[in-house]
Amino acid sequence: MAIGEHGEEITITMEEAMAKVRGTRDWMLEVYVDFFQSKPLVWADLSETEQTELIAYRQALLDWPATLQDIYGDVPPNSYAKHQPSQPSWFADKHPRGVMFP
Repeated sequence: MAIGEHGEEITITMEEAMAKVRGTRDWMLEVYVDFFQSKPLVWADLSETEQTELIAYRQALLDWPATLQDIYGDVPPNSYAKHQPSQPSWFADKHPRGVMFP
């Protein structure tokens, strides 16, 4: 069971929950990670440490659905945001949108 946007209880399957997680993950990859990795000059402007952190963040996003399944098993999570990978702190200064959840 999950809570809907108006506080109502809704029942979703684990497959539906994971589809939502993958959709969110794909959006985050496109909006946040691809901004740096798809632009050679922007990528080159990052320090080696920032590049390493971005690569690790990208991998954490790719692993996020599997991580949630390891945590919740076959029970759809009520909220998956608390297990969402953390963005590197430098996003606040270097990404046009800043950090997603400051």
